[in-house]
Amino acid sequence: MDQRLDVTDRIVSADLCTGCGACAALAPDKISFGISDDGFLRPEPAGVLPRKLARRVMDVCPGGGQVSEEEDADPLWGAFRAVYQGWAVDEALRHAGASGGALSAMCLWLLESGRVDGVVQITADRDDPIANRTVVSRTWEDVLSAAASRYAPSAPLLEVPALAQTGERYAFVGKPCDVAALRRWAAADADVKRAFPVLLSFFCAGVPSLAGAAEIVEALGVDADDVASFRYRGNGWPGKTEVTNLRGQVRAMTYHESWGGILSKKVQPRCRICADGTGTEADIAFADAWETDEAGYPLFEEQKGCSLIVARSSKGLGFLHSAKAVGVLEYTPIDPAEIAKMQPGQLRRRRELLGRLAGRVLAGLPLPKYRRMGIWACARDVPFRTTVRVALGMAHRCMLRRRSAK
Repeated sequence: MDQRLDVTDRIVSADLCTGCGACAALAPDKISFGISDDGFLRPEPAGVLPRKLARRVMDVCPGGGQVSEEEDADPLWGAFRAVYQGWAVDEALRHAGASGGALSAMCLWLLESGRVDGVVQITADRDDPIANRTVVSRTWEDVLSAAASRYAPSAPLLEVPALAQTGERYAFVGKPCDVAALRRWAAADADVKRAFPVLLSFFCAGVPSLAGAAEIVEALGVDADDVASFRYRGNGWPGKTEVTNLRGQVRAMTYHESWGGILSKKVQPRCRICADGTGTEADIAFADAWETDEAGYPLFEEQKGCSLIVARSSKGLGFLHSAKAVGVLEYTPIDPAEIAKMQPGQLRRRRELLGRLAGRVLAGLPLPKYRRMGIWACARDVPFRTTVRVALGMAHRCMLRRRSAK
């Protein structure tokens, strides 16, 4: 018996879609995939799916929830083997990267050591500079070109089926939700598991709509048709957001202005109730090792980049040691308690998640199915009035969005 695809009925219509592309990759003849009217990547079903395939899609789909396999994981930061602060030894990678270039350095070492044949990662779209495309990096130049954050929708999972049939091995670099989906996919598909032996991620505060980048372009006084390149971050730490027009003129704004003032307000709804912004399913997760002021707010003064590095698996820890031994990566161990100081935004998101989920319930919306994700434990240190305030705010925003969609 066939059935309609729950990705549309239960995920997309409930604002639970992450835009990862897994559904379209698993059912390419039944699901198209592209940019929606509000600037996010979304599936569009072209028919019904066989029940078995529909179940497989939903098993992989990260929008529907996440289950931690680590029963004794840290409630705030997930399971990890060690935590470091470091950077890429290669000065070009360190400068180009968004936060010290440690992720880029790891990609380079994996390639040069022969651990993988290619690195699946995201870079700027040639045809639309504010958008993203998925590439397979194989050289230093490829890795350098793809360095730095891209705060726009991306769907690297679309490439998984084709890459799994090449006979090559890849390191996969994706958002925490992408990595969680690929981890589940690989558990049920031997070809995928073999093709992607290394999963890398980064701390993520959400995926902004393409409308966010368009607003930046407009704020910098550049016509949308006159954009030759768009850089969200990098070339310094934190690096500026830069728009280059077709005549080579560059206009820029600070990271605080671009992310804090514009992009963070355009994040897709599912990201606001994410229980995993820190890549808990990855072998290694990377982030900004921000310095903060006395109030705990990150200092965004330009300086040499520094990465927070979280080794989550024994495999990942071994890779880090090997990369350091050959001089590709430099790092020193830090107390895991320092993560909260370096990433105060993630700390707040984790602690307020229970209130956000309660707000969706108040608005009559379904929730992702989370298990062993530390939600209740993280909320224990939050005053009850704060949880209520967050819940009411979320409920209000959800109801406003539902009204505007009618």
